[in-house]
Amino acid sequence: MSHGSLSAGAWLAFAQLAGPVLLAMLIIGLGTGVLQTATQIREASVPFVLKLGGIAMLTIAAGHFMVGGVERYAANLFNAIPVLVHG
Repeated sequence: MSHGSLSAGAWLAFAQLAGPVLLAMLIIGLGTGVLQTATQIREASVPFVLKLGGIAMLTIAAGHFMVGGVERYAANLFNAIPVLVHG
């Protein structure tokens, strides 16, 4: 296992962990913004509560998938330590 593949694995693990959260926040924020513009409700707590609920539901539904990438990366990293140390 090389340094390059470990770096690529880190980026992949990061994408699996942060990607669904960022996508959910984008969709919820866009929907809330359109709804607030249409109804002229300018309350800052509405998007916050919706995003908080969305994160909670996403964590319950896809938390295992999201953490699985980090878990696989950590296992590969620990297995690669002897190769990285001894060259």
